[in-house]
Amino acid sequence: MARHIQVKKSQVHLVKTVPFYYQSDEGEFLLYKKSNEKMDNDRTNNTRHPQLFIKKKDEAQALKELTEALNINLAKEIATGGLAQVKQALCDIVSEALAPGQEKAMESLPQTIEILFGAYGKDHGTMELLSQIASNSSAMEMHTVNVTALTLQYCFFHEFSQAETSRLALCALLHDVGSSKLDRNLIEKDKRLTDKEYKTFTTHAELGHDMIILNTEFDISVATVALEHHERLDGGGYPYNSRQISKDSQLIGLIDSYEPLTYRNKSFRKAKKPFDSLQIIKQEAIDGKFSKDIFKNFASCLIR
Repeated sequence: MARHIQVKKSQVHLVKTVPFYYQSDEGEFLLYKKSNEKMDNDRTNNTRHPQLFIKKKDEAQALKELTEALNINLAKEIATGGLAQVKQALCDIVSEALAPGQEKAMESLPQTIEILFGAYGKDHGTMELLSQIASNSSAMEMHTVNVTALTLQYCFFHEFSQAETSRLALCALLHDVGSSKLDRNLIEKDKRLTDKEYKTFTTHAELGHDMIILNTEFDISVATVALEHHERLDGGGYPYNSRQISKDSQLIGLIDSYEPLTYRNKSFRKAKKPFDSLQIIKQEAIDGKFSKDIFKNFASCLIR
């Protein structure tokens, strides 16, 4: 097992207490920054500094510092009022939570939701705008943030309690966490998946459920949504072709289907206008895939 882990250059300044190492030409790991030593701006901004590493035993502490720093950055971006910067900060947090082997990052997400809720309260209009803003992040991070923003918009519009809203937002943030266990090229493939690729892709539901159960103490509904968000009421979904689906999973599953239709171009189809996406989801509700009541409630928060 590797004893050292690379640190992203963009994150060097976010980790304070953990010592950094660099690798010599001979392959030996040498101390670059002592524990609790501050990295001054000149050193942090020096693009010529070597690739830095931390020891495997320090990973948990480094990740804790990193996720706390990302949440602090989110709060700062919200204070400036720039939604594009807020969207990017959210995507950065989600990127860490979905990073392979970094399941501990999920623990920072309730704080992320508290920051969002405290800033925007019942402002579903802000959530609507946030979901429409593009960022430099990958499709998976943008999809996750968009689904979360649309979920918050739904909850705010229908006046859910803060506790219920926060719980559903956490479900939305982690609904696709199992995808972190799959090849990123598969997850973000622009063309239609082959039958073999699709079969592999469907495993992310069970993988996400197990990750949440094993690595967090979140409400069981969060793991349930990760497992069920691709199930359909007519039994045509996956992984179990179940018709008995929680209300949370029905809601997140519907929003999860609406989001890529509206915000993501593919080589085989262009993103649609919100009204046209709703017509597709409406037909699926008529066909028995989605709850008609949940569809009506979702549509009402978009078309006011």
